[in-house]
Amino acid sequence: MKNFPILFIATLLLSTHLITAQLKTNPDDYFRLAHTYEEAGQFVKAETIYRELLGFQPSNYSYLEALNINLMSQKKYNESLLLLEERKNKTPLDINLYGLIGTTYYIMGNTQKAYSTWEEGIGKIPSSGVGYRVISNYAIENRAFDKAVEYLKQGNDLLADKTSFSLDLSNIYIATMKFKDAANEFCRLISVHPEELQIVINRMISYLSKPDAAEQTIEIVKDFKESKNQVEFYDLLSFIYQTVGNYDEAFRTVIESNEKFTKNGNSIFVYGEEAFRNRMFNQASEAFNYLINNFPKSQFYINSKRYYAKSLEAALNQKADELSDNWKPTVKTVPVFVEEYKKLIKAYNEFTNGYPDNSTDVECLFRMAEIYRKRIIDYKKADSIYEKLSQITPNTNYGMLSLNARGIIAIMNNNLEDAYQFFLKANGNSRPDPDILSETKLYLAKIEFWKGNFSNSLKLLNESSTNLSADHANDAIELSSLITATKKDSINLVLYAHADLLSLQNKHKEAATEFKTLSDNPNIFILNNFAKIKYAEMLIVNDDFSQAIKLLIELSESEKIGLFADKSTYMLGLCYKYGIKDFSKAAKTFEKLLEKFPNSLYFDYGREELKGLNSKIGS
Repeated sequence: MKNFPILFIATLLLSTHLITAQLKTNPDDYFRLAHTYEEAGQFVKAETIYRELLGFQPSNYSYLEALNINLMSQKKYNESLLLLEERKNKTPLDINLYGLIGTTYYIMGNTQKAYSTWEEGIGKIPSSGVGYRVISNYAIENRAFDKAVEYLKQGNDLLADKTSFSLDLSNIYIATMKFKDAANEFCRLISVHPEELQIVINRMISYLSKPDAAEQTIEIVKDFKESKNQVEFYDLLSFIYQTVGNYDEAFRTVIESNEKFTKNGNSIFVYGEEAFRNRMFNQASEAFNYLINNFPKSQFYINSKRYYAKSLEAALNQKADELSDNWKPTVKTVPVFVEEYKKLIKAYNEFTNGYPDNSTDVECLFRMAEIYRKRIIDYKKADSIYEKLSQITPNTNYGMLSLNARGIIAIMNNNLEDAYQFFLKANGNSRPDPDILSETKLYLAKIEFWKGNFSNSLKLLNESSTNLSADHANDAIELSSLITATKKDSINLVLYAHADLLSLQNKHKEAATEFKTLSDNPNIFILNNFAKIKYAEMLIVNDDFSQAIKLLIELSESEKIGLFADKSTYMLGLCYKYGIKDFSKAAKTFEKLLEKFPNSLYFDYGREELKGLNSKIGS
């Protein structure tokens, strides 16, 4: 009775006179009161109100429906039939009444009478599709799926458009796991209405992952592809193959379609883009290369050459990342697959030289610079390209990213003054991307930190961590916590800052020595713990997992300072998972992280790392 004060209800029901007055002035409140009674399980009181409401407004369908539902809840089936039959006699063309009467019979167990009543309703306006759909919905509500299919098929046969109810039929077939029948209806629809292809694709997405669904659907679509001369069936088949991860068959289907219909390579480019978006880089590069070799006059020829290089790079990056230690908090910077990456640079060079006025020239230059800096580790060549980019596109993301990259290269070369100027210039971008700007401010703050200007560093760190969703927010918050907690001990903080700089410059052994010295000093309690976590990172980067695990256990279980309890627990889990491959301990550690630190910045990372571990434990 949450919608009605008790006193109001008591007053409302005080007498027939008051009830009559209430009905005349505000029947909606009375209608809600009946619902309140039903919610409380007082169906008889609710029935009384519904009957009085219907007596005052006999044509109100909502009152009729509510009363019928009430009677059905009380299993007063005969009274339901009397109510509905009386209304049907007054409005014999109201198909919904036949649906409701049939439902009552069906629930009573008199299925034959239910079917005959539903069919009588359809017969009232047999030339209209409305009756078939309305009555089939009543059959579906009562899980009489075979009858619903029968009615919809009758409708399809009698109406001019023999696919009028194909979508309705396919929905029933999907619900009853009859995927071949569903696919057949979808294909029948496309054969008559090819413009419905996208609607069919959207419906298929909902069930293709179910057992045997894709195989059964492919079988039917292939039959239609062979028997009908329509490009849509090739597109549909390619989509299904891609959905289930069979990109080889998808590509063969796209090529066949292109040769038979468009002959311009456009569908091949679209397939390549889709494969690229889904990180199927080898398949994407195959498609773009095919288009380059076979369709030199295609409108997508130039973009295919660019995408071909990007796909090769992405595939090579995947290959390199699989061999790398990207799981480590700090990673050694070493050249990888140098000759293969040089071939990529050559491909990008050929593109930029062949199409110097193309708008994508800037992206290709940036990709070349990134390869030199991150993969080949040739800072000189990378810097020269970044310099060019920062000059020709100063106010774009590429210009800003190039300035940041030049700043990082300067740091690697231990030239902090030049680095600061590069980041300062990037910070002055008039239209900065928030994530890029966050990185810019973080490095400005770090340089101030390394130089011992702790107050300036704190100010910049606060600006960098304003956007908590930015990639560098965690690092900014952590460094800000360090400076705030230890800035009074400026001498040791300067030593820590120098060790931090060494770690970024890929001098991990030297950094480890300095961090260990600080971590062994019991007189610098807070800074001591910061140094310990950094020392653990240096141990990990140098593959000394046994010492790292010992130190991380100490930090994660320490009751003296909880500052690094979540991070050290996360790092400990990483060591177990990737370092010594003890998946059982890794799972327990990540579970501990999720349980003890639900608000941690590492919560989502820990949850991702936990995925799949149970299957590895059982293997």
